[in-house]
Amino acid sequence: MIILLNGKEEWKKIIREFYKPFSKELERAQEEIEHVKIEEEVSDVPCEKCGRMMVIKYGRYGKFLACPGYPECKNTKPIVQTIQEVCPKCGGKIQVRKSKKGRKFYICENNPDKNCDYISWNKPKKEKEK
Repeated sequence: MIILLNGKEEWKKIIREFYKPFSKELERAQEEIEHVKIEEEVSDVPCEKCGRMMVIKYGRYGKFLACPGYPECKNTKPIVQTIQEVCPKCGGKIQVRKSKKGRKFYICENNPDKNCDYISWNKPKKEKEK
């Protein structure tokens, strides 16, 4: 079966003409381009499992802490961002997190472990002194 583009040429011929020089350029680029290695940034957080200082890595959802002893030690932790305001319900620290769609929200560090149900899209305001 022959498929013509605009009634003039076979699509297989067009692909063949494009791919032959393109594949040579691709091979050349792979040989010449130097491979970049991202240096790991050492944090001041020790690994609870093996005691090594954890490193900052970059993943699909941003930065996280990982043990440099992988694959022997597979410990990882999220990097938690906090703000200075305290929880209006229990006085705990407020963490900044992102929803699945990337929107920031604010949640108490005690939610839900210590029965605090504070969570908000809006940054909590400092309480005025009486």
